[in-house]
Amino acid sequence: MQRSSEFPSSLQAQLTGIALDPAAREAAEQSLDVFWSNEAARQDTLRSSGTDREVIIGSGFHAAVYAAVRVLTGFPKPLVLERSSRAGGTFAMTTRATFYLNSRNRPGGAGQAGDLGASLNYLPGAPIQAANLSMAEYQSNTDMAFIIRLTLAQFADVVTDANVVSVSGDTTGLQIDIADRAPVPAGRLIDARGLGDPRLQSLTNGTTIVTFAQFMNRMAGMWPLRDLRRVAVIGGGDSAKCTVESLLGLAPPPLMAAAALDRVDRIDWYADDLPDTCETWRQNMRGRYQGIGRYLRPDRLGVRRLLVQNRRVQPVALPGAALIDGRTYDLVVVCTGNQETPIPGITADSFEDYAIGGADAVASRDYTLPVFRVGPHARLPFTRQEREDGIANIAANAVSMFRTAGKTAALAATLNAPTGD
Repeated sequence: MQRSSEFPSSLQAQLTGIALDPAAREAAEQSLDVFWSNEAARQDTLRSSGTDREVIIGSGFHAAVYAAVRVLTGFPKPLVLERSSRAGGTFAMTTRATFYLNSRNRPGGAGQAGDLGASLNYLPGAPIQAANLSMAEYQSNTDMAFIIRLTLAQFADVVTDANVVSVSGDTTGLQIDIADRAPVPAGRLIDARGLGDPRLQSLTNGTTIVTFAQFMNRMAGMWPLRDLRRVAVIGGGDSAKCTVESLLGLAPPPLMAAAALDRVDRIDWYADDLPDTCETWRQNMRGRYQGIGRYLRPDRLGVRRLLVQNRRVQPVALPGAALIDGRTYDLVVVCTGNQETPIPGITADSFEDYAIGGADAVASRDYTLPVFRVGPHARLPFTRQEREDGIANIAANAVSMFRTAGKTAALAATLNAPTGD
């Protein structure tokens, strides 16, 4: 028999029902987009911002964590400024599922890898969790995006198409300048811009050389791989692996696609230190990406669709194609990581690790301004415990949600009102 605490609340039951019904979920997503895109509502939200209000830059996972825990702790809703037209961050880059999360889908609360009863996709304070949305082993990006967007809808005031161009002020308050809008006052700023913007973005042209986000938007359309026979992927991180999965048909299936039309004959994968055989791949790669390994061996005709080229390259755009080391490609996907796009007034050199009660750092803080950075943007070092537990052995864990979510939640729960930290 279930304990009474295990029964979902009325709101949780309703949201879970909406999430599990594809038509209802799509309608809910569209309603959120319409609401956040209403210009009159945007102006009202910005005008209502007071000099002591908390403002968050970015509307991704950590913005949702901070807003939820902050409100549940008893503080007013923060204002969230999102520069794109759709709230939800990296996971919401497409309205249809295009890539899978790295951590297995399981119920539970916050915790580290290996903790019994912990969900590595847990969002502290969310009205429902990703585990309520499906029973797939690995959930899609849109599952997490839906949780983030629901959380922001309940615990924050969101303004989309709000590109922050500069920040000024002192320890008593801030002025946030937004492109094509009136400045917004704030008592505190939370910089939650996630991983940042793509490196080598200047090399892309949006057609034959694209970023990871541009490629995923292509995969969200119909016949996404049509007329692509030879494709190159540059980079060896998670974005590159998700890209290769899409090219091989291992990712969430597109809306309309067929093997006869959407099949890539050869994929050249340019990256440092990637295993280049099926055997070494399966020995060294985490379970999430094991499926890629079998394409590193020849098929029954002796043909290999996927070849790892362990070297660094730079693509050159040609009319209708792209060139790498003298070889032409129908498409090149650049997945070489991300970097911070500076905002005038916020200087990276001014930030230091911020800890609570002398414990491990939960954020980084600019001690010349009331500005904090959370999540991947804070670049928090691994703790001694994380090293002892082996979490630091996987470099990608430096920015993983399960590692950083609790830190952001702790910051939100312990900060005083913006008038004094």
